[in-house]
Amino acid sequence: MTDALTRLFAARDLIDEGRHEEALAEFVWFHEHALDEDPSLYGVRRSYALQFWTELAQQYPPARAALDGLRERAAARLLAGSGDRDTLLDVLSIDHALDQPLHARDLFVQLEKVAPALAASCTRVVLPLVIAAGDVALAERLMPDPAGTIRQHADYLMDVFRARRQRFTGAPSIPAEVYNYVLDVNAVLDVLAARGRHAEVKQLRAFAADVIPATTLRREVRTALVPGAPAWYERGVPRRRAGRAERAD
Repeated sequence: MTDALTRLFAARDLIDEGRHEEALAEFVWFHEHALDEDPSLYGVRRSYALQFWTELAQQYPPARAALDGLRERAAARLLAGSGDRDTLLDVLSIDHALDQPLHARDLFVQLEKVAPALAASCTRVVLPLVIAAGDVALAERLMPDPAGTIRQHADYLMDVFRARRQRFTGAPSIPAEVYNYVLDVNAVLDVLAARGRHAEVKQLRAFAADVIPATTLRREVRTALVPGAPAWYERGVPRRRAGRAERAD
């Protein structure tokens, strides 16, 4: 384990010990310096690290203030034309961690005016936040090819499925990823339904299952996509029990 990761998980322990100021210092250090030590930590930096930070923020207001300040400074750089794609991804990751999709939507709308190329480079990342914000008109505009969007989600699911067939894999569990896939597909379908595109909704619901080439997995997906179907954890786990892991972008 790298020193950066050691410090991150030590910071998580500091929260449990009530040493909040020290934990905050470690989260700030990780956000600012972890990639200098190991560039492959970009995913951890925008997922687990922010998740731990928001846990601290719920107990320690200065941690929330620090996170808000970091986000607002990054957003200001973007709107001033001095930020880049990594800066935007940082802001969107914080919006996701804080469950504030409206902030992401509002920033994206402003950014389309001042830096349209930069905004366009992050369309796929911002789309789920726009949907969560309830802006179906913008979501529809950002999703000119709904079938292509669903296919991207299907490709990810198949990548996980293939990885899980290897021994000693750390890939996410298949039942959890079927659940995630169905959530993603239904989010697309909900946008189309809200815009009155009901014929496409029916076609794409069938497409979302048909596009899965693995027979067993396709059957699981088709069952889960039936409107009103119980979640996978209510129907039981597929024959091969999956291990523990979480999805990361």
